[in-house]
Formats: sequence, C-alpha cells, structure tokens
Amino acid sequence: MAVTIPPATGPTKTEKVMAIIIAILSAIIAAFVAYMLTRHLGGTPLAGVGFSGGSFTATLAIVVGIEKELDLL
Repeated sequence: MAVTIPPATGPTKTEKVMAIIIAILSAIIAAFVAYMLTRHLGGTPLAGVGFSGGSFTATLAIVVGIEKELDLL
C-alpha cells in the first residue's frame, strides 16, 4: 500500500495572517521594552517614545524579512 504525499503548497491565508500578527506583536514587545529601558536609564519621555518607535520599526522589518525568507508571507 503506497502512501501518496500531496504536492507542496504555499501558506494558507490563515497562516499568513498569523505570521503578520506575530510580527506586529513582536514589534510591540520590542517597543515596550525599549521605552521601559530608556526611562529606567534616566531618559526623558520623548526620548523613550523615540527609541520605542525606532525599535518597533526595526523589529517589524526584521521579523517580516525572516518570515518572507521562510515563505510564510
């Protein structure tokens, strides 16, 4: 009895949406950590917002790039 393996397909729409949600949540966590660390080290609230914005952007770009390389997007 031979077992047939279905042909490889790309990610489903649900998997793509989940990958995007994971990327956004990772970026939000990175932004929150950057803000908290900046404030803990004596930075002003404006500096904290600036660092958290940069951290959000960088983390989102990196995670989306990794997901594209893994064919999740």
